[in-house]
Amino acid sequence: MTAGIPITKDRINTQAGAIAAAVFAALQNVGEFKEWLDTVSAQDLETVYQFAPDDAAVLKSAYADLAALAAVWAGGTAPARDLRTFARRLIGVGVY
Repeated sequence: MTAGIPITKDRINTQAGAIAAAVFAALQNVGEFKEWLDTVSAQDLETVYQFAPDDAAVLKSAYADLAALAAVWAGGTAPARDLRTFARRLIGVGVY
């Protein structure tokens, strides 16, 4: 037996199901957060929540792209652009 977690049919099924469930949950969360974010203007992000103007724009752009990705997941048409561009800026330089 090797060190660490053994690879078994049950482990594969558990991992596969967990990843699929996480994708469904993440895309639902994107939609819910985007719905809220759409009710908040960039100006309010700056004045009420103290975002810098560039950061407010990145947040709005990132969730527009993430919502487009969720729409593709639901059967929509993929836009002809890299949907990771602004979301990358939300998680730090060099992470993805």
